[in-house]
Amino acid sequence: MTPHRFLVLDGMRGIAAFAVLWVHAGYGFGTAFYPRHGYLAVDFFFALSGFVVAHAYEARIASGLGFGAFARVRLIRLYPMLFAGAVLGALAYDPGWRAGGGTLALLNVSVFLVLPLGLLLDMSAFPVNTPIWSLFFELAANATYWATARRPRRDVAKALIFLVATGVVLAVIAAMVGGLRAVGVASPWAFLAGIPRTGFSYAVGVLMFRYRLHERAPQVPDFIVALALAVLLAVPACGWWYDMVCVLLAFPLLLALGAQAWEMPGLNAVWGWCGALSYPVYVIHEPLLRAVYRLHGPYLLSMVLAIAAAWALLRWYDEPLRRSLARRRAPAPG
Repeated sequence: MTPHRFLVLDGMRGIAAFAVLWVHAGYGFGTAFYPRHGYLAVDFFFALSGFVVAHAYEARIASGLGFGAFARVRLIRLYPMLFAGAVLGALAYDPGWRAGGGTLALLNVSVFLVLPLGLLLDMSAFPVNTPIWSLFFELAANATYWATARRPRRDVAKALIFLVATGVVLAVIAAMVGGLRAVGVASPWAFLAGIPRTGFSYAVGVLMFRYRLHERAPQVPDFIVALALAVLLAVPACGWWYDMVCVLLAFPLLLALGAQAWEMPGLNAVWGWCGALSYPVYVIHEPLLRAVYRLHGPYLLSMVLAIAAAWALLRWYDEPLRRSLARRRAPAPG
């Protein structure tokens, strides 16, 4: 049986990834025109990831899929492109004259091993390739999900308590630091604050699938849902409260609407293309932006280069390698 594809959600993931690319390019190159809330795309990623992972593995884990097998599948999906992002990050990173070879080696190793070793040097968690911070939390959320999905209990009260607790903690953090831009990224305290940031949104996605809440959402045209996400990410800066409205209310609603969206003729190819490029663009864009900036190139060129490199790596490196790894782990026909 061919697994169900949520094509509109694929497209929305692509929109979110392009928003991250654009906000990093605009912010890094010092231009004023970029989606000011593009950093919230990460929260949408976490919710979407929880939903699609639960859709793909909930029944299989409950039926006995072991952690080793689950971890291999997830690593095959995530690590090849993460490795490419680590290589590009190591090539493009310039720590400055004060950093010795040991420091540079430690920072590079941190990316390849997905360990936030930059925090030990009073730097951001992954200065060689900053977006890797969310992949650290993604992998941690995957492992936690497997542990809970072995015996998925339909305890609505406990689910609500968890969401309320993590949502309140996240709101307090956002109010204290003025928003979610640096939560999970910078200092050790900010990195620890990534736990409720990831936990709330990832749990929203898992629980939405587990309780089939998305099936109660009305069907609306796909382009409306996608446009709504783009608008939310593009709204000018307006305070920490806006971040929380998006994370606690708007993104869960858009996730449900996207899962049920009415697919308009002719747009499926667009959604598929956006979805396919979303992860490669997200994980390799920062080193390429840094390289173009150092060469004094225009920021639009940096974005075009990032998308083109993502497409090339996806087609000629990531997809062939993942197919090969998947064949090797598959049991021989009996």
